[in-house]
Amino acid sequence: MKRASFMIAGLLLIVGCQGIDSDLTEEQAKAIVMKHHGGTVEIISVTKEWNKYIVSWENEENCEWGKDTVNSKGEIEKGETSIC
Repeated sequence: MKRASFMIAGLLLIVGCQGIDSDLTEEQAKAIVMKHHGGTVEIISVTKEWNKYIVSWENEENCEWGKDTVNSKGEIEKGETSIC
């Protein structure tokens, strides 16, 4: 009985997590970050974690770099910025 309950719970978890993906693409996430920074940054890398894109960027002009998190709605949730 415990085994059956565990298997059903596992299947529900798997099925529930399949709906996490959004229609937001990596290119759209890059464009959102570029627009947020006025087009003055260079995109270094993009990774996808759960339902969010983590976009690393830098601006050599003023020695600034950071990471922005773009959610599935195309909104920047949080950002980290450092200046040399």
